[in-house]
Amino acid sequence: MKHVVLVDSTVSGLLAFEAAKRLGCHVTFIHPRDASFLTISVKGDHSKIEPYLEHVDDYVRIDSLEGEEFHNLLVQLHGIRKIDALLSTSEAAIVAVAREAEWLGTRYPRHEHLCDAVYKSRLRERLRDNNVRSPDFQVLSESQLAEGTAPRLALPFVIKPTRGFSKQFSAICFTQQDFDAFVEHIRQARADSDPMINALVSRDYVIEQYVNGTLHSVEAIVQDGVVSCYATTIRFRADYNEMLEMTATMPSGLDTAARNGLKAYVQQVFTVLKLDMGLYHVELLRDDEGPCLVEINARMMGSVAPQMYRMLTGIDPFDMLIRLHLGETLEIDDSLIETTGTVVTIASRYGGRIADDYDPRLLQPLLDKYDITFCTAHVVPGQQVSVYTGNIGTIGHVIVLDDCPYAAANKGNKFLAELSLLYGNELAKYTGPELA
Repeated sequence: MKHVVLVDSTVSGLLAFEAAKRLGCHVTFIHPRDASFLTISVKGDHSKIEPYLEHVDDYVRIDSLEGEEFHNLLVQLHGIRKIDALLSTSEAAIVAVAREAEWLGTRYPRHEHLCDAVYKSRLRERLRDNNVRSPDFQVLSESQLAEGTAPRLALPFVIKPTRGFSKQFSAICFTQQDFDAFVEHIRQARADSDPMINALVSRDYVIEQYVNGTLHSVEAIVQDGVVSCYATTIRFRADYNEMLEMTATMPSGLDTAARNGLKAYVQQVFTVLKLDMGLYHVELLRDDEGPCLVEINARMMGSVAPQMYRMLTGIDPFDMLIRLHLGETLEIDDSLIETTGTVVTIASRYGGRIADDYDPRLLQPLLDKYDITFCTAHVVPGQQVSVYTGNIGTIGHVIVLDDCPYAAANKGNKFLAELSLLYGNELAKYTGPELA
């Protein structure tokens, strides 16, 4: 029996437990206390985790993934039952897992190469030095920003932590006023945030050239250095802040030549970075010059996109993840997606409360009207909701199906308009090319 050790998780990533058990594996889950993406996502409500633990043989809490404790635990586990795969679906854990997988000798990107991918300044340096298209950039510390150090890059530009997640403490600055406002509010924003988020997100910021294009993702499987693509998406962004992604629409609607262009570019990037295995969520902008990398997430696609992929193809992506790390050869491509779906983010535009007279019984008829069978947006009358400023703090998601990407995305926006009226709270909406 193969022994699979999973470390931290996204909420959707909890489905990997069942996939590993279905494949006949002994499943260990290591859940850190100090900085856990899973704990942040469930807001400390352990009851949301418990149903998934029935597929776990050993559930281990650990204080931290840094230092000797994590390493010593793996030594102990490996001594009891050989570890065949060590992996994570959590952005918070991938660097530590890479370090320990290198020691164990299990299949995972080498630690140094993974760091080149996930630390945004190192990523930009590697691409620049190897003449791969990438925005011009510079790095400033939080203290430099506070002291008034002016970026050398001309506006517009994007500013984001060199290591972060979920669009936390990030902004697109079109004007000097935008940049001044970011600097003025960043320290207070960090002081008000979850301590776990502060622990995970760098206080150095990469400032990079703004690229105006359509936003896409490539969901990549890398085997022996060769990139395969099992899905592409087009991603529509909030109509009031294009930093905020609101949909992941699959497939992307790009023709074969354009999809091949994305894949060839990702292959070029991964070859430079020496990333030779793994499942990756790669975000790119596409303009008249072709693709340009936004970022590499060295883990599977997030949110409820894995559930949508399974809905559209009948293939469990967590099954692919486990099999890949156990050394199986996977043969798959994005042509398997014949139906179109979009994950629509449900989040409040201005914050506030759900109406006191909201009747939860009216949600199901609205879902039925739009043929929605997957929904995690369940609220109660009077519930406080946050302004949508990042992927953490959303209300939930729905999956909307239709005949083409733009039809599905338009349908999602119409659903949001009606749900806003039902909630008595204006929800964020999105815009993009060919959307009504």
